[in-house]
Amino acid sequence: MNGAEHAARALRGLGARVAVLALVVGLIAGVGAVMFVGLTALMTPPAGGAACGTGAGGVPIEASGPTVLDGEQRTNAAVIVATGRDMGVPGRGLWVALATALQESGLRNLDYGDRDSLGLFQQRPSQGWGSPAQVRDPRYAATQFYQRLVVIPDWALMPLWQAAQAVQRSGFPLAYAKWEQTAADLLAEVDSPAVLAAARQVGPAGENCVPGSVAAFAGGAPGCVEDDPTTNGCITAATLYAVTQAASVFGGLRDGPVIRSSGCHAERPGNPTSDHPLGKGCDFFPGDGGRFARGLEIDNGWRAAEWFRANADALQVSYIIWQGRIWTPGAPDQGGWGRPYTGGGVYDPSDAVGGHYDHIHVSFER
Repeated sequence: MNGAEHAARALRGLGARVAVLALVVGLIAGVGAVMFVGLTALMTPPAGGAACGTGAGGVPIEASGPTVLDGEQRTNAAVIVATGRDMGVPGRGLWVALATALQESGLRNLDYGDRDSLGLFQQRPSQGWGSPAQVRDPRYAATQFYQRLVVIPDWALMPLWQAAQAVQRSGFPLAYAKWEQTAADLLAEVDSPAVLAAARQVGPAGENCVPGSVAAFAGGAPGCVEDDPTTNGCITAATLYAVTQAASVFGGLRDGPVIRSSGCHAERPGNPTSDHPLGKGCDFFPGDGGRFARGLEIDNGWRAAEWFRANADALQVSYIIWQGRIWTPGAPDQGGWGRPYTGGGVYDPSDAVGGHYDHIHVSFER
């Protein structure tokens, strides 16, 4: 075999090997393309619906049954959902908000937290979330959460924990994930017209809807002429009427669901202007006397204070003091409910008792 024949045979062998190599490369490329398309499909959220067919804006998991949460938690959850519905937030956002509040506060309107964190979402006034009073208003707090959530790009395509973390900036971002099922169950429980209608009546401090108005006091003999049902002393006819109405509305004034104890007639030798010795002043304690009210006690205190304020004319109320604030009929609010209470030159307004942080004081005209 001469040189030319060797060269021709070598070229034919090389061509065969090149063809085989090209075939292998083509097969590898084809398999790679198929794998890429498949993985892309798996990793891309479905455009037409999640597990329950609600789309990117819907809750991606089905409710599994009733929760074991108590009335306070469900009420707060209903406020969060009602606020979101009123803002037009899709169901997925409501789900994220409920899980966030479950993780941050257990759906309780806390008056304490890490550093200055407060409320259902543990929002920090020092970080621009609002005043302490505002962030403890469930509707305000929920609004702030939703406003920050919906402007996050592709938030509705994120896992729940990632969407919550984008708003909250928690030190434990994955902790939100454990509430996915509970939040879905809770949303199914409270997202009904009747429940949301009631939730829209919840007041600014998170208290339940203030009970309705009462009939006006019809009059009676002046002076401290009636037996005081809270002590062994006497009270005026107007005070007795107000105390009786309050006991009916709040389920009693001793060991009740709103008022834990109360007292009207009392000697006040250190305060000659006190209404207590005259039977015209009463103190209502939502918690233990002598210490600052906390949590649900504060909410119940505001509920009572607002009820007396709403019925001030009918009950002959002359003023109300609660949480370092004093309200009198006809006087405009100043920087919040009523105006700051200074102690009247007799009491220390920074003290739990002197500032009325442990009890609501109500005085009556006659």
